[in-house]
Amino acid sequence: MAVRPVDPQRLRRGRWVTLLVVAVALAASPTVTPLLSRLAHPVVTAPPLPDLRDVPSTLPDVQRYAAFVQPFQQALTELQVGERRRVTLSETHYALYLHAAPLLGANRTAALMELVSTEIRNQNPGRARRSVFSSPEAALDDARVWLRYLSWATSAPRGTNELQAAAPVPLVPGVVLGHAADLLTAANAAHLAPGMLAAIVDNEQSGQGRLYGLAGVLRDLSDTVALRTAEAYGESGLSGDLSQTVGLAQMSWQDALGQRPRFHELGMTLGRLFPTGEASARLALQDDRSNLLLTASRLVGYLDEQEGREARPHTSARTYFTGPGWHNNPALLSGGQTWPYAWNGFFKACLYGALLRS
Repeated sequence: MAVRPVDPQRLRRGRWVTLLVVAVALAASPTVTPLLSRLAHPVVTAPPLPDLRDVPSTLPDVQRYAAFVQPFQQALTELQVGERRRVTLSETHYALYLHAAPLLGANRTAALMELVSTEIRNQNPGRARRSVFSSPEAALDDARVWLRYLSWATSAPRGTNELQAAAPVPLVPGVVLGHAADLLTAANAAHLAPGMLAAIVDNEQSGQGRLYGLAGVLRDLSDTVALRTAEAYGESGLSGDLSQTVGLAQMSWQDALGQRPRFHELGMTLGRLFPTGEASARLALQDDRSNLLLTASRLVGYLDEQEGREARPHTSARTYFTGPGWHNNPALLSGGQTWPYAWNGFFKACLYGALLRS
């Protein structure tokens, strides 16, 4: 009897059907069923936020602000902003500085001013770079909205539901602050700013919560399928295509395996056997403490390359943007581009830097 050749398309379709069956079976298991509870979120009314108070301008303020005038004006020149509009934007920019300085402090304010100028430069079509907003007005307005939120959020103790409801973008303070101890452990071990690492966790976890939580459930489900497949067969195969990154900060298992030399250099310990293959790396990344330690180590590698090892500890305010940016898209960051993940990451780092200290 002649053997019929295998149809590759039919084989691929069969594999996807098998994966779907496994996913459905796992979804009914006791280890995955709790994930489905994330589909239901209580509705919390956003509290009204007080506006920023007017800050009187002094000669020292003007002198300190002078350092940020030239980059901002050059960005406006590149956009060919007219004189009347330039005056209005300059007044708004100075007002932003006056509100930021007492709230964020000198270093984070300087980083914010640099970020704003970079964003506005990137709005120039001739640069062919990504930007977050379509106009300088929109960028300055969003920065002001964030400052308004930060002023309210850090002026008195707030519940996580309040913080989430009032935030300018999706935020998951309950998740982040629920891992405060692990975040501080990982940041201190790697000599990083805790708020920056917390911002990455928030960016990743708030992204999972979109579509009323369905995206997060599917991601966790695909992680579980890939882990079980890797444990059974040594590698995840097709199921791993749906689960390239894993865990709290969504780090790739391939990157996790490469952290051993840096762990030794930094004197960091994982608290478990260091992973040696895909299955053990996935298992380590699904442990929140190990995930954060491995993520922190990877960030140190990037910051060492950009700032030099002599710059350790990497706790400068610039890392509030460059850390999340590198974690999300190294190519965009290396190209001097701005995009929502890194832009919002800066302000989230300011928020969690304050909340983790309180």
